[in-house]
Amino acid sequence: MEEPPMHRKLRQLPAVTLPAMVAGLTLVCTTALPAGTASAYDLRLRAWGNNANGQLGDGSAKTQRLTPVSVVGMAGAELNGISAGGTTSGTTVTGFALALLGNGTVEAWGRNDKGQLGNGTTSATEDAAVPGLVAGLTGVEAVAAGGSHALALLKDGTVKAWGNNDKGQLGDGTAVNTNLPVTVAGLSDVKAIAAGDAFSIALLKDGTVKTWGNNDKGQLGVTPLPVSSTAAVPAPTPATRNTAMSIPGLTTVKGITAGASHALALLADGHVYAWGLNDKGQLGDDTIVNKPYPVPVQEVTDVVALAGGATHSLALLQDHTLRAWGANDKGQIGDGTTTQRNTSVPVPGVAGVEAIAAGAAHNLAVLADGTVQAWGLNDKGQLGDGTTTQRNTPVQVLAKSGSVSLVSAPSNGNFSLAR
Repeated sequence: MEEPPMHRKLRQLPAVTLPAMVAGLTLVCTTALPAGTASAYDLRLRAWGNNANGQLGDGSAKTQRLTPVSVVGMAGAELNGISAGGTTSGTTVTGFALALLGNGTVEAWGRNDKGQLGNGTTSATEDAAVPGLVAGLTGVEAVAAGGSHALALLKDGTVKAWGNNDKGQLGDGTAVNTNLPVTVAGLSDVKAIAAGDAFSIALLKDGTVKTWGNNDKGQLGVTPLPVSSTAAVPAPTPATRNTAMSIPGLTTVKGITAGASHALALLADGHVYAWGLNDKGQLGDDTIVNKPYPVPVQEVTDVVALAGGATHSLALLQDHTLRAWGANDKGQIGDGTTTQRNTSVPVPGVAGVEAIAAGAAHNLAVLADGTVQAWGLNDKGQLGDGTTTQRNTPVQVLAKSGSVSLVSAPSNGNFSLAR
């Protein structure tokens, strides 16, 4: 049997400066490393955790990894952004990943049953264990991976999408899957993008937000507020939306992120609003009632970055500490317990945080020294500490040395990426 390719010729790209902001808030707060402070190994894109679909990109035969491995042919110096995607259906968890290169093109790898790799093919039986080019994309500024669809923000402020479209999450006015990028209809002047399990979000330059896709839990946030504070919460409408629609009343937004079926918006004043699924308190409003419109997250101020998992949320504060809320059955809150939190609590024992990411039930935090801490569910090795032991408090990801500035994890999946 032929061995999988383990090396590719590295691309010759001009030197680039990593941007301070990439897609949404799952990947914000990147820090540029001084020249010469890290080895070539350190600057490679690395991955760990579930690899059932080749989503780690290491060319292996779908071998689960408990510690970080290098993604084939993906030198960190040429990367401007990363995004991990995937979805959970029963006991089956799938995954894929995107990398934004310095020349404005995008590469993808992993699961491709819905065309989420954007290479013109679709296969429910053949996954890509090494990165390949997304067809026809240039001038990309940011990428976002959803459950089985993907988004790319172009330099002209428009958005392309590809992959699964059964809920209208591609925003092209249809419900037809596509394995090649298509234009999201009616979008311009976009500043940032985010993708949930089957819905999508765009932050416009004027501080307003548009959403499209699945709305069964209110994750589009477009349902009008109740007529009074004592009125019942209305059912989410519409059920799905295949073109972008503005969230009424939501302004001065400077950052967005998406969980699997809930979303978060960071306002210019450092406060946070949330909407969508709330069965585990992931909206942080001290209830477990779904909200199809934005509500303020309680007890959270001075926020600079957000991350959403399947049923929990994470906030990075201006003082470089963390707060978390929502489901905690797998220790994803990181407070040493498995007690659900319907309002935010501090994540103890981790400080000097520069960037964050949330998987389905695990989290990643990049510290000022370039090391990564992780906590939560670890059944597939997604914490990268060499074990499959659940961690209710942060532990260090095993790596050769500290040089990480970008992290990502799928909001409905169980693997991790770091550069």
